[in-house]
Amino acid sequence: MRLALGILSSRILLLVIAGAVAAFLGIVIFLDRPGTGVGPAELVIEEGMSAAQIGHLLQAKGIIGSRSFFTLMAKLYGLENRLKAGKYDFEGPTTAFSALKRLKAGGALTQRVTIPEGLTVRQIAGVLQKAIEIDSARFVTLAQNPRFFRKLGVRAPSLEGYLFPDTYRFYWQTPEEKILETMVKRFHQVFADSLKQRATQLRMNVHQVLTLASIIEKEAQVPLERPLISGVFHRRLKLGMPLQADPTVIYALGGRKQRLSKADTRVNSPYNTYLHRGLPPGPICNPGRDSILAALYPVEVDYLYFVAKGDGTHIFTKSLNSHINAKNRIRRMGKYGH
Repeated sequence: MRLALGILSSRILLLVIAGAVAAFLGIVIFLDRPGTGVGPAELVIEEGMSAAQIGHLLQAKGIIGSRSFFTLMAKLYGLENRLKAGKYDFEGPTTAFSALKRLKAGGALTQRVTIPEGLTVRQIAGVLQKAIEIDSARFVTLAQNPRFFRKLGVRAPSLEGYLFPDTYRFYWQTPEEKILETMVKRFHQVFADSLKQRATQLRMNVHQVLTLASIIEKEAQVPLERPLISGVFHRRLKLGMPLQADPTVIYALGGRKQRLSKADTRVNSPYNTYLHRGLPPGPICNPGRDSILAALYPVEVDYLYFVAKGDGTHIFTKSLNSHINAKNRIRRMGKYGH
């Protein structure tokens, strides 16, 4: 008799448990319903957002049906602070559980960002701010903080010149430190030991090569002219002549002007290569591989001057008189020679 009662009690308990599980599953199925949206939806999760805030966004976008259930599930599974920031694409409405699983795993969208040759740190910050909404001011501040970038193997006043121009893939709002680390790492990969050895042969260090390469980058518009322009600058440096490179003055003026006056060439700045002989204190932009190679492998020339023709190319001359004549000839043609 007792055995029969025990069996009956066990069966009743099992039925109660099964009923409770069924009821719970029924509630879950009812509450964990997909949203009412139609088609794909984009979701942006910022750093520090709570599960409740994320649930609100998901419901507002029509991705999930219940923000309250999303928040509850996040708490039950201990995911309140483990949902990863970023930009996500959802193909359509889904359940809160599926959304939680997706946001826990991460896999946010990456953005393809191209950094062209010849941009300054501030200009790069602007490109990144527009593309992936970084804090551009913080990016610039870090690039000027030696305590930060010495850890990246850079011994210079700033990261100007060391942010290698390339096409990168970054997550939305990738931390500024991570972006700088990635770009400097790419620079170190390009400026390999063989290039360092070549710099040593020229009795130059990496910083000097980058400084010269940055000037070449801003002067040369036609790729074939880079080694020629480099040859002129190397010859001027060897002879102790000032480089008289307009882009260095433009940099000294904050990049506000492209056409210089006589007064501009007298601006008091260590970057003014009209006033100061030798190289300026550092790069005036972030040069690409071709300009770095041009700085390291100049063509040996007798030229000391060049003047822009207005079509991207230059006239190269050996004497000051020839240079002045070339400038006058270009100006008579309605072009701007410098």
